[in-house]
Amino acid sequence: KRNKKPPKSTDSEPMREEEVKVASPPAAEDPKLEAKQKKEEGNKKFKEGYYRQAITLYTEAINLNDEDKTFYTNRASALSKLGEFEKAAADCESAIGLDSKFAKAYQRGSTSYCHIGKLDQALEMLKKGNSVNPYDVTIRKEIQKVKQLIQRKEDIKEAVEQKSYEKAMLILPAYEKFVTKDLETGILKLKTLLGLKRYQTALKEAHQCYQINKIDIRVLHLRGCAMYHTGNSAMALRHFQSVLKSAPDFRESQNMYRMIKKMDRAKSNGTSEFKEGKYEGAIAAWTEALAVDPDNKFFNTAVFSNRASAYMKLKKYEEAVADLDKVVEHDGENLKALLRRATCHTELGNHDGAVRDLEMCNKLDRGNRDIRQRLRKAVVAQKRAARKDYYKILGVTQSATDRELKKAYRKAALKWHPDKNKGSEEEEKIAEEKFKDVNEAYEVLSDENKRRRYDNGEDLDADHGGMHGMDPNMMFNMFFGGGGRRGGFPGRGGGGGGFEFHFG
Repeated sequence: KRNKKPPKSTDSEPMREEEVKVASPPAAEDPKLEAKQKKEEGNKKFKEGYYRQAITLYTEAINLNDEDKTFYTNRASALSKLGEFEKAAADCESAIGLDSKFAKAYQRGSTSYCHIGKLDQALEMLKKGNSVNPYDVTIRKEIQKVKQLIQRKEDIKEAVEQKSYEKAMLILPAYEKFVTKDLETGILKLKTLLGLKRYQTALKEAHQCYQINKIDIRVLHLRGCAMYHTGNSAMALRHFQSVLKSAPDFRESQNMYRMIKKMDRAKSNGTSEFKEGKYEGAIAAWTEALAVDPDNKFFNTAVFSNRASAYMKLKKYEEAVADLDKVVEHDGENLKALLRRATCHTELGNHDGAVRDLEMCNKLDRGNRDIRQRLRKAVVAQKRAARKDYYKILGVTQSATDRELKKAYRKAALKWHPDKNKGSEEEEKIAEEKFKDVNEAYEVLSDENKRRRYDNGEDLDADHGGMHGMDPNMMFNMFFGGGGRRGGFPGRGGGGGGFEFHFG
């Protein structure tokens, strides 16, 4: 064979002999040494909080050398940080298989079993560890801790069965510090929260239980109950249907399903009656819906609001206010309910209540012109209500004409004139006040400027230092043609020197 020519040198000098030799492959590294390096890299990632990467490196170390017990316990620690306690416990079992006296594996393994609620397995593992490490104080302490957890779980179960939910809730926090991903514990807590009517918290707990097991009918039922009590009856109904497909005889879900159907049917009937203008029928239907489950605040709040609207159509404002009070009690920022209640307060003459509700509405919807206008009117009415109601004193409406005012004044002044009301001291005092009010009312309402200011809620008393200007006797005599003289009831004789009445 013809020898190959060496490569030509790019320089003027020829290449040396060692430069043309083929490089030999690197010597194979020791698998155990490489596994140890992987472990060290994993420890670094663990300390930095990169647990997934740490698990990958520990796994690579195990693949290189599956006889090192620390690789398994280190990976178990990383798995525990991610909540993968089942796998962590399995790694600890593997470590124990390699070294039956490895105390750390017993401790970490039992902790992992506790997290997933396998308390009996945790206790069994610790007892085994104690038998081979009889002088290990930590293992003995862990045994006592697990025994306490087992007892606490029994106490919680008993409290829930007896519906002593407050007692169960007192025990749960200490128990949940060590048992964090156990479905049975989650179900017990869920029942406790529902029993305490802490429905929003129950819904969160139900979601966690659902993530653990999405087909357990107990979880589906309790999650449906939490949804029902937080205003999502449609989804609750689906959950109960899912339960009944798997377990047709599951009585709790049967009862909930029927109850929701009954409530929805009654509510729908009320809506139909209301749309047809049959307000009494609507009230009856909605009252039936409210009676089905008084504890369902979300559903009942909507029905109370509906029934209040029917009461308002029938001008039964007191009944409407009572229903709207319940709506606002449950939802203090319900704008529709607050506006409706303000209307009812106005109709009932409760101007303070109307102003209070409209001020809240104005805070909730500051850009609403209609609300601001209503608030201004309510404030005027409030001021007017704080003073004497001159229209009511004369027995006329706010739109009364001058002629109607004169007629009303004539009638009221003659009725309450002191000359016509002789009797006991108390009766005369009442007549005196009435006569004074009648003249005061007419003085204001018969003056176009004063009447306008009165209707706008302005303070007329400020013009007279707290008193209106004309003497009641003088006004009476002027009105009835008596000129400017004081006292003297018309038609009684005595002319200008007759009875003279003085107001205190």
